[in-house]
Amino acid sequence: MKRTACIGCLPFLLFFWPVFAWAQVGENYTIELEGRMWNVKLDSTVRVVQNGIGSDVNLVDDLGFDEQKNFFEGRLQIKFARKHKFNFEYIPLKWDADKVLTQTIQFSGQTYPAGARVQSSLDLNLFKGGYEYDFLAGKYGFLGATVDVLVINGVIELKSPTLAIDQKEDKTAPFPMIGLTGRIYPIKWVNLTAKASGLPLGSYGYAFDAEASLNINPIQYLGISGGYRYFSINLKYNDNSLDYKLDGPFVGITLRF
Repeated sequence: MKRTACIGCLPFLLFFWPVFAWAQVGENYTIELEGRMWNVKLDSTVRVVQNGIGSDVNLVDDLGFDEQKNFFEGRLQIKFARKHKFNFEYIPLKWDADKVLTQTIQFSGQTYPAGARVQSSLDLNLFKGGYEYDFLAGKYGFLGATVDVLVINGVIELKSPTLAIDQKEDKTAPFPMIGLTGRIYPIKWVNLTAKASGLPLGSYGYAFDAEASLNINPIQYLGISGGYRYFSINLKYNDNSLDYKLDGPFVGITLRF
């Protein structure tokens, strides 16, 4: 539902393209730096199987990770030749929990019975970088295509002192992504922006990232924004699987040079 809403913003931007004709205060820059605070809702289930032992583990319900948490996100955009941009972003995410299990779980060849105390952590670093070409660009906004590479580094650790178990999984995976981005200016210092990118992986799953935001630019070199972002990775390989979703509102401050 949320994913469909974000995608639906893009046809809206294209349909109303000729309606607005104000100059854009926020588009005169070469380098743009943005810092965001993202209020994330976590919904994730993982299955790591070794020697035939492994079950679905819900990170919130089973391990006790915080379902709602704030994280910082940093972004950099370099614009050249008007229609060409390089985009980079980095999001460090971290959860910790200490819980007595209410049901038995299996993870990477080990069994943790109900009643066992499990200390767990997840460090997830998301790096995204790529190229944007705005094939439609004018004084009222732009519509462009993006090609990105998303690199995910995840480290998950489970410990049970009473069971003398200490497990750690460290994985890094790159995902190429293609997408669309668009922006319109209803007035010269306010714009609406939408972005969506993803990659279907067939029977192996998919990756998807989308957001929509309202941006206010009181002066040329400063902007503030608020919006909503949805991020999802769904992977399946042999008996292993990952269903990982993050979504929630964000606020940001932008500096331009």
